[in-house]
Amino acid sequence: MPGLCPRQLPIVAGVLIAVVFSIQVTIADNNPVASTGPISHSGWTFRVAAENLPGIDNLVTDNAGALYATQELGKGAGKVIHINRGRTTTVIAGLDRADGLLRQGNILFVTEETFQGRILEFELTTKKMRTLAVLSKPEGIDMFPDGDLLVSEDIRRGRLVRVRRSGDKPVEVILADLKRPEGVLIRPDGTIIFAETASGRVLSYRNGTVTVVVEGLSEPDQVELAADGSLWITEDVRNGRLLRWHDGVLETVLSGLHYPQGMAFAAGGSVWLAEQGRQRILLIHSAGGT
Repeated sequence: MPGLCPRQLPIVAGVLIAVVFSIQVTIADNNPVASTGPISHSGWTFRVAAENLPGIDNLVTDNAGALYATQELGKGAGKVIHINRGRTTTVIAGLDRADGLLRQGNILFVTEETFQGRILEFELTTKKMRTLAVLSKPEGIDMFPDGDLLVSEDIRRGRLVRVRRSGDKPVEVILADLKRPEGVLIRPDGTIIFAETASGRVLSYRNGTVTVVVEGLSEPDQVELAADGSLWITEDVRNGRLLRWHDGVLETVLSGLHYPQGMAFAAGGSVWLAEQGRQRILLIHSAGGT
């Protein structure tokens, strides 16, 4: 496969939106984590960037390089938080298993991974939120060039669906009968890349054809494209890996991770990684980087 290149319906009632609640996040120093934690492989190093984040899940950056993140907690304890210079602020509270996260300008899109899970649109400036659709365990989310959303349903016979922000025919099925599709992304040429967790594969879809990109993985979860065209993948298992696929070669960046989840790219090619099992965020960079 050729090299890969990077990457509004009524206001919701009953959801508490909080922007003033703050707690301190522990920030580690710049030293690499001790060998009792994950193992970095040749050419890569990492450090702990933030800790004490239960249910930490998906990540996106803001215009200044700080992070928005979901906390995948149930029974209304789920949140979207903002992390900047060691402090985390709650942006949206009262969510149920907040999972997928996408930012476009001043708008955040969030999925709740429950059997009646909402796809939410939240305006950061006005603090207004609306429900775009309700799906069965929606998880991965990305945006088509026309502004519609691509969402995956993480169930045994899962689907990839188009969610129309206009409200006209709100959901259109793109692919069905998938084996727990999770992380998704859309290339500029319209090709969809997604992780099919239960089959251990990462697949692509374009013009009616599904193609295997990578297989033989252990519960692949999230996928992201770097500026250099490489595809980054996490394995959502106790002894999970952070993987990089480029030009047909699959490289292990980190192993020994506890349920790694979402990624976001930082300045200079570094990578933020949510390690849910250890309730923290790692910052990974090439050994020659800063």
